[in-house]
Amino acid sequence: MKVLKKISLIYILSIIFIFIGGYSEVYGKTNINNRFENKKINFNKVTILDGMSQSSAQHIFQDSKGYMWIGTSDGLNRYNGHDFNIYSYKRNNDNTISSNNIKAIVEDKENNLWISTSNGLNRISLSNNNIKRYIAKREEGHISSNLIEELLVDSKGRLWICTRDGLNLYNKETDSFKRIGYEDEILSDQWTHVLEEDIYGRIWIGTKNGLNMYNEQTGEIVKKFNLSDDNICSLYADESKLWIGTVNGGVNIMNLNDFTVKVYKGEEGKENSLPSNHVTSMLKDDLGNIWIGTSDGLAKYCEEKDGFIVYKAEAHDEFSLIDNDIYNLYKDKSGTIWVGTYKGISLFNPHSPFINYTHNPNNENSISSNAISGIYEDNEGLLWIGTKDKGVNIVDSQNNKTIRINTSNKNTISSNNIRDIIGIDNEIWIATNNGLNKFDKVTKKFEHYKLEDKNSIINNNVRTLFIDNEGILWIGTNEGLCTFDRNSKIFKDYKKIFYKNNIVKKSFTDIFQDSEGIMWFVLNDNGGLIRYDKKTENIKVYKNEINNDKSLSFNTGESINEDSKGNLWIGTKHGLNKFDKKKEEFTVYTDENGLPNNNIYGVLIDAEDTIWVSTNYGISKLSVEKNRFINYSIIDGLASNEHNGYSYYKNKEGKMFFGGINGVSSFNPNDLKEEEPVPNVNISEVTTSKGNIIEFEKSINLSYNSRELYVDFFIPDYRNIRKTEYAYKLEGIDKEWFLSENKNYAKYASLPSGQYKFLVAGKNSNGIWSDITSINVNVEKAPWNTPLAYCFYIVIIGIIFYYIWNEVNLLDNLVKQRTKELNNKLYENKELYCKLIENERYKNNYFINLSHELRTPLNVILTIEQLITSLNKDNKEIDEKKLTYYMQTLRRNSKRLLNLINNIIDTSKIESGEYKLNIKKEDIVYIVEETALSMKELVESNGLNLIIDPQIEEKFIECDKEEIERCVINLIANAVKFTERGGEIYISIIELENNVQIRVKDTGIGISLEYQEAIFNRFAQAYHKASEEFGGSGLGLTLTKHLLNLHNGDIRVISEQGKGSEFIITLPITQN
Repeated sequence: MKVLKKISLIYILSIIFIFIGGYSEVYGKTNINNRFENKKINFNKVTILDGMSQSSAQHIFQDSKGYMWIGTSDGLNRYNGHDFNIYSYKRNNDNTISSNNIKAIVEDKENNLWISTSNGLNRISLSNNNIKRYIAKREEGHISSNLIEELLVDSKGRLWICTRDGLNLYNKETDSFKRIGYEDEILSDQWTHVLEEDIYGRIWIGTKNGLNMYNEQTGEIVKKFNLSDDNICSLYADESKLWIGTVNGGVNIMNLNDFTVKVYKGEEGKENSLPSNHVTSMLKDDLGNIWIGTSDGLAKYCEEKDGFIVYKAEAHDEFSLIDNDIYNLYKDKSGTIWVGTYKGISLFNPHSPFINYTHNPNNENSISSNAISGIYEDNEGLLWIGTKDKGVNIVDSQNNKTIRINTSNKNTISSNNIRDIIGIDNEIWIATNNGLNKFDKVTKKFEHYKLEDKNSIINNNVRTLFIDNEGILWIGTNEGLCTFDRNSKIFKDYKKIFYKNNIVKKSFTDIFQDSEGIMWFVLNDNGGLIRYDKKTENIKVYKNEINNDKSLSFNTGESINEDSKGNLWIGTKHGLNKFDKKKEEFTVYTDENGLPNNNIYGVLIDAEDTIWVSTNYGISKLSVEKNRFINYSIIDGLASNEHNGYSYYKNKEGKMFFGGINGVSSFNPNDLKEEEPVPNVNISEVTTSKGNIIEFEKSINLSYNSRELYVDFFIPDYRNIRKTEYAYKLEGIDKEWFLSENKNYAKYASLPSGQYKFLVAGKNSNGIWSDITSINVNVEKAPWNTPLAYCFYIVIIGIIFYYIWNEVNLLDNLVKQRTKELNNKLYENKELYCKLIENERYKNNYFINLSHELRTPLNVILTIEQLITSLNKDNKEIDEKKLTYYMQTLRRNSKRLLNLINNIIDTSKIESGEYKLNIKKEDIVYIVEETALSMKELVESNGLNLIIDPQIEEKFIECDKEEIERCVINLIANAVKFTERGGEIYISIIELENNVQIRVKDTGIGISLEYQEAIFNRFAQAYHKASEEFGGSGLGLTLTKHLLNLHNGDIRVISEQGKGSEFIITLPITQN
């Protein structure tokens, strides 16, 4: 060890001048009553970048639903912490506000929001968003001026209105206004600025030319008060005083009993005075502090010291006040203070327990740097804060005084790069990257210990310090460990002891002695955790073991501490570790357990055995019994999210200090309330996919064609809105809760008809969940999915079945009658007998084919009917797409049955002579061409080629157009049915002398000669393999022949089996 030699007189004088002079101010008994603890505030911001319509927040208000309303010079903003809804003036739309220049906002007892503007008064119903405008008129009962400055809802629920032409009182019964104090110029000025009601129910009116008090009980208006300035722009009444803000005269504090006034003005250069004499807004927070907004900063009044702490915008500090020009102050229901300024809104929580020490380049009384390394509080309550680049700071919090120590002065600390600070008695030990320093508080002198000295430290890069229960100083360096006996002044090197255990040139990051006297060392560079018994010199190393969850989480550590139960807590580069010394097992906590970050710098333990750790993303509190982390960040008031090693400390009162890259944050753990109640989630808006807003109170009702649901919600707690998380669930759809993190909306698409319940809850930054908010959701059934619709389906199907059954019976009776006639003739003529046999065979074939054609659509219809009946019985939903398919299938097969039955009926009518034609003069060429073209898609879909080749361009004949089309369709359909893929259908029209011919020729299977006449018989169809394959009732050709005969025409076929068929229709040009 080398103790500094005797210092020359000059050096002594220098030290006395530099240090003793400085330290005497720190250690001296400065008058505390003349000092202010300037607690730094972290302000959050809400600006135009977040969605505000305009930056100037002229007025702020929170309604009964929890929404924040922000009045700007360009629109009214409704804010829920996530989104803005902007109300603005729109021409020719009376359901908009009368002006965008918002002056004041209040809510009455009927949940109406009143908005004053530079062009009239507006009332917004919070239940339905309807807006009513009130515009000034000269008639009695109207508001006296459109230039409205302020609004007040008094304790009786009455609305008072300040205008530039008098004071108005609103009568809700008559929806009219009454002027107050207008007669005989009772008010000191008709240009009224501001209103306030005191605890006695008296109304105070601030005008451009004086303060007025209206006593409703006596009807008297008092207007003579001795103020520093009569131009009043803000008022605030507490339990005993009226705070009066003026344009140029500062703050006047009036006693509400004797009306005596005390004046506070801002004086340039005077410490702790108002920042400006233009006082725009005032309020009292939940802690009883009065906050005053001015045109040049925010001030907090300290009554016990009779002065002000001033907060201003600082260019170097993004968490300072956003702007100094303050328009309005407002305290919301959670106690958060909103500061409306020219550039937006600053929010802060006056309840924040965090006190921050940061560097301010404009304040020499701040600490010298924000890069913290080493924190210690001595026995006199002075806080020693080390930095990585600017030396040491001694902070006297009681007297708001800071002394900076650095290498710019001779014979001070050996380096500005501080690593750790510790103290005992009157000694302050400071570890640096250039040796060990000791400061003697009695002599005010430094001593340096370096590697170059004899009997000194083993390495100049000192990382960590610890004083054990015997007063021995343990010194961890970048290349090993040594101790210093403060009594014998002897250093001891531990290299040999560590060499025996293969621990060579290790960098130490923390040293700790547990309750049993065992030394523990946390190492850098994958050195792990070391246990050292001073008595036996036994060493044991603990490291991470692969596939062993009970081992250390990571081999590079940062810190160590012990709880009251003897468990060790070790912070590493990857997680927090709890070490059970008896079981020698580690329990690991990482971000999977709730930590915001796995790099643990410091570990502190409070009196309740709660674990506090610093990370790269704030400070975390671990409640071991609840196994739950609560995380704190800049938003909660910390100086920084990112922290540093060697920068954590707990003083003897239990107050904790954590340092990082932006200063030091201190707090008392008892001041951080964990179980604060969380407001219930508010459902703010419900819309459909089309953007239609759905009005709701107790339930949400959706029509069948608006089954998409979009629900917006929020928690009306704006202290840490960005750290709020939500969970929601739609009972009947979701089986589990959906965690949406900070997203404040839920989306559901294609909801089936039915009844549901939407549930939502919110979690605050402390991990506390709110109660569940619920609302019923009803989705109407589609018209085709109602019981009435199903009854209709059953009736239709029943009618179809009855119709088919009746027609089949008619056909059966007809067949029986024909059979009977043939049987009678059988006895008379053998040929008739043979023909009867043949007709019987045709009849069987006809019924087989007819049965096939009837059975197919009937089976389809029956299947769908059974499916619908089954689903209805099981109360299952049929989605719209499937139901449309079922309906189309029913419709298609029903048409097929109907067409078949129509053919049967028409054939029967023709045979009985009851069928009538609609004869008109028509272009036969056009009819045939259009009909053939309508069949083109069918032809080509079967792989056939359709050729239409009329020999004439136009020919008018007398005919029934629809029946000719029917005949052509039958012939083309037959050609398609009996022609294999790759074949051809050729259609031509030929003019004869008094007739026209229509020829339909195909390359199909053909018809044998013996069946060419029979095919036009109702009960006959050519026997052929292909005929059986393609099927058909044979009614088409029979009907065609009958229709042509009615036209006095005819049809014949030319065919050869295997070579196709040609059907030739002959029609007369005129009908006789």
